[in-house]
Amino acid sequence: MARQTMRLDGEWIVAADPDNVGREQEWYMEPPPDAARVRVPGALQEAFPGYHGVAWYWKQVEAPEMCHEGGRRILRFAAVDYLAEVWVNGAPIGGHEGGETPFALDVTEAVVAGPNLIAVRVLNPTNEPIDGIALAVTPHRNKSVPYRPGASYNCGGILGPVELVAVPSVRIEWIHAKPDAQTGMVEVAVGIVNAGPRAEGCGVEASIGVAPSGPVEAQATVSRMVAPGETTVRLGVAVDGHRLWELDDPQLYTLTVRAVADGAHVGSTGAAHGPSTDEMAVRFGFRDFRVVDGYFELNGRRVFLKSTHTGNHSPVGQILPPAEAPDLLRRDLVYAKAGGYNMVRFIAGMAHPYQLDLCDELGLMVYEECYAGWLLGDSPEMKERFDRSVSEMILRDRNHASVVVWGLMNETEDGPVFQHAAQSLGMVRNLDDQRLVLLNSGRWDNQMHIGSVSNPGAREWEHVWGCEADEPRVPDHPLFGGYYRGAGDAHVYPDVPQRPEADGLLRTLGHDGKPVFLSEYGIGSLFNAIRELRQYQQRGLRPDLEDAALARNMAERFVADWERLGLGDTYAFPEDMLLDSQRLHCRQREMAFDHVRSNPRLAGYNLTGMLDHAMTGEGLWTFWREWKPGAMEVLQDGWAPLRWCVFVRPTHGYVDRPFAVEVVLASEGVLAPGEYPVKLRAFGPAGVAWEQKAKATVKDDGAFAVAVWQGDVTLEGPPGEYVLAASMDGAAPTAGRVRFWASGDVESLDVGARVFTWGVDERVTEWLNARGVSLRPFAGSKAEPGIVMVGDPGASGDDAAWGDLLRRVEAGSVALLLAPSSFRKGDDPVGRLPLASRGTYYEFNDWLYHKECVAARHEILREQRAPGVMDWEYFGPVISHGLLDGQETPDETAVAAFAVGYPVDGGYASGVMLGSWNVGEGAVLANTLNVLPNVGNHPAADGLLAGILRWAARRVVTC
Repeated sequence: MARQTMRLDGEWIVAADPDNVGREQEWYMEPPPDAARVRVPGALQEAFPGYHGVAWYWKQVEAPEMCHEGGRRILRFAAVDYLAEVWVNGAPIGGHEGGETPFALDVTEAVVAGPNLIAVRVLNPTNEPIDGIALAVTPHRNKSVPYRPGASYNCGGILGPVELVAVPSVRIEWIHAKPDAQTGMVEVAVGIVNAGPRAEGCGVEASIGVAPSGPVEAQATVSRMVAPGETTVRLGVAVDGHRLWELDDPQLYTLTVRAVADGAHVGSTGAAHGPSTDEMAVRFGFRDFRVVDGYFELNGRRVFLKSTHTGNHSPVGQILPPAEAPDLLRRDLVYAKAGGYNMVRFIAGMAHPYQLDLCDELGLMVYEECYAGWLLGDSPEMKERFDRSVSEMILRDRNHASVVVWGLMNETEDGPVFQHAAQSLGMVRNLDDQRLVLLNSGRWDNQMHIGSVSNPGAREWEHVWGCEADEPRVPDHPLFGGYYRGAGDAHVYPDVPQRPEADGLLRTLGHDGKPVFLSEYGIGSLFNAIRELRQYQQRGLRPDLEDAALARNMAERFVADWERLGLGDTYAFPEDMLLDSQRLHCRQREMAFDHVRSNPRLAGYNLTGMLDHAMTGEGLWTFWREWKPGAMEVLQDGWAPLRWCVFVRPTHGYVDRPFAVEVVLASEGVLAPGEYPVKLRAFGPAGVAWEQKAKATVKDDGAFAVAVWQGDVTLEGPPGEYVLAASMDGAAPTAGRVRFWASGDVESLDVGARVFTWGVDERVTEWLNARGVSLRPFAGSKAEPGIVMVGDPGASGDDAAWGDLLRRVEAGSVALLLAPSSFRKGDDPVGRLPLASRGTYYEFNDWLYHKECVAARHEILREQRAPGVMDWEYFGPVISHGLLDGQETPDETAVAAFAVGYPVDGGYASGVMLGSWNVGEGAVLANTLNVLPNVGNHPAADGLLAGILRWAARRVVTC
């Protein structure tokens, strides 16, 4: 009789135990009267939103029929987060520490005929220790209490399936298949458990066939005596004519192992029982993945790694898909494969087993890490907890063909945890020597004398990337948000809008050493909290769920500010701005692909991120798994094996000044060596404005990028939007189109009012004078109505001068505070703002997560690309990081900033960047945009300054 399995998924009873009194009050005997219902698998927080600490689960079950005389009943949990203790019918059975790996308990002696009560005490750690366990010192990824976007929710509970299994006394506990891609030989190791009192003879047969149910192609048999306890039995099986697991042809094989025990020992009846049989099957594939000369190779062929990462974050269940949309985590993987990715990184948290099964079938490589890989605090138990988490991950998943990389750490600085991880390679290799091992994504440890990579079969860290070498070096400070100079496993998160220095870094990584793996880089959008909230409402989900409540809070605050600042006529609805952010973000992704794919020294790219996990706008698809507009097209073009990378700098310039143009062809061995004719054209309002013939010279050197053409181009006009296009005969590369703007200069500026300057740079005054604006110094001038342009008054900005300015404004003048330095007083960044509520000024941290600057339907911006989200390519360096917040509502708002799904408490921030307040008979305008530094060098700055002066002139005249 075969083993019998009873699935215990579904409805359980659960109760919170905030005072940790359940053991003392013997809750393992029966649930308290206030217990609730919850699904399993599922997060504890589905029943108790926002609760963390101790909880108890109960389920009453009938035990499955014993499959063999002398057999055992095993209770299996796929994952309980974090500490589990189990009772059956009031008897303590055992437990497990660790939030994402399986464990099994023998419950034979506790099970009775009829109903059986299973009780599970779960400790979901929080900031304060419970039973000596605190969140920070357990493997927890980046779980956070209280929660803020960008982190993981501190979910806990019974997060994996549960089953009660009747097995024979001699059973198979595990199988490990070690296939050799070169020879077709499979080394098979089998864990045999003998639960009886004495040794038994056992025949072990291993057979292999094409998955899912092909005929047996190879088999082998061995007989062993298995002593009580666990015995490892090894045998080899040769598969003739084996096929490799490839990205486009993911061939899988099924290994079936049968153990037949002779049954010579005495059973519970006192008599010898007959032979017993147990059987288990796993899938595997023949493949080899490693780093050679700094580049990744799959089955001996160089591949550009096209990766993204996921935290498996889902609505409602936090780490599990909701019951109303159970396919969300499968959908992620199908989307990734369809979008052109060849790898998915499960960042600091393991995949669910069914996800790995799907990756096996899709031909999607997996880079897997466990909870211990990120933000694990040091403690006396650190080494034990790290080793347990890593080893149990490997033991669970080492048969999957798709799993090609074990990752040990993410963004971990040097210290006891990193040093222990670096020393744990021997443990990893004892469990699995067939996979690539990566040490510390981002290499924040800065210990470049330790290599990042251990190839299959190696037992040391290898120096294959960047400036890694045997000799220690002086540590560097991070650059561009997380990048350490020389890192071969590199994270790059520059400020946005992205500056030329960051562009240059991305295009030259690896040029001063060995190749580089760009393991994290990306630019997100805003989080569409309005639509995401409506998804909860549409499905009738409870509104107090943590994520639904956060989405509501962000959406309501955003809409309230949108209306308060008078932006109602900027879009049809406030949500349209969030959709516009998603569209513009896709263009930034396209530009990122240009930088990455044009660099032949990059071995691969892990794009941040797959989806809008962590309640942010990080991904290519949303939290509820809807594609962002244009994202699929960007991915298909970006990951195409043959792709144009086209650059025009600046993206917004002048018609009579040169644009720097560069064209590169990214190729993954698609083209035969030779020369291919290329045509380049700039196309604008009047048709073709420029064209050039070139050629792409392709060599048989494995390079991922080929330079095609570079030079300066000056357009004679007319002003407007242009597209630079590339075309090739004999091949079909994707992309090859980039938009840019050529604007005319501001030739004259008829202000029609007196203009005074105070602390304005001479370069700006010369620019204004050249356009017919007559300027007078503010200091010592008569108190006449007019426009006062304030830049950086410096030492001349004493209280008397500011008092004079305020009196003039009250009498009808307009003060233009054109830079943050103009309203600073000493250490107070807003000390000079002449407002009743000065609020604050601060510099926003714009990077992967950022704000959007929204131009209102305002006369200052009449000649700009407005209203709407300010396009980074059009406004470029004019967009700043500075915000005014907490002041009284402006009488007129020209530009405001909004961050929805940002890593701050509440997930939301906003502020004014260009606005005005009525003061007496006059007005004060405050600006935080980079207008003055870019006047004369950027058309958007010129246009903004001209618009501000025209607006101010109208205000003076009508005062």
